Amino acid sequence: MKSSFNDDPDSVSRAEDRHSHINIPLRFRVQGKWEQCDALGWNDVGFNFYHAQELPPSTLEFKRSLTAFEGTIVWRSLNSPNHVVLEALLNSLIFKQAKAVPNNAALQRRLIKLMRVADMVVPKRSVLASMGLGISDAKLEQMVAQHRLERPMYHYGVKVDSEAWRAIAKNAFAISSVVVSMEKMTDAFAKK
Repeated sequence: MKSSFNDDPDSVSRAEDRHSHINIPLRFRVQGKWEQCDALGWNDVGFNFYHAQELPPSTLEFKRSLTAFEGTIVWRSLNSPNHVVLEALLNSLIFKQAKAVPNNAALQRRLIKLMRVADMVVPKRSVLASMGLGISDAKLEQMVAQHRLERPMYHYGVKVDSEAWRAIAKNAFAISSVVVSMEKMTDAFAKK
């Protein structure tokens, strides 16, 4: 159930390309306390994020390192889609596997890199199965249902009009584009 606080359904953030190939780690202040979130589906006019706490429609202070900016919550919906919860659960299992191989730095790096990539349920399950942690579809469905019961999540859309945020988004896109290009080159060389 999505509730919109914005009267402009055709807002500019919907018309601009969104980037989800990497998350941008942020902090935001709520009730005088700093909380962590990841900017998802971001562009230079906004982003969305998940958080366990229900937040009222408001303007929040966000930070990336020492750079601060304000963003306004323009919509929210309760509970994340099943595929988001599933990926979060798989990422948690992959992280545990990475911690279980402290003497294999190369494997740890590959596992952490896999965690950071979205929409990779099948490869993540394959990696876990290859490490002796195969999980049936029924078990995963049960884990998702349990997670949603225990930890309901709110999904928020944030509109931002800030040079600081635009610089953060531009920098993240530039850095991630270089990394994606290098990974493609590495993969091409590895296939030869």
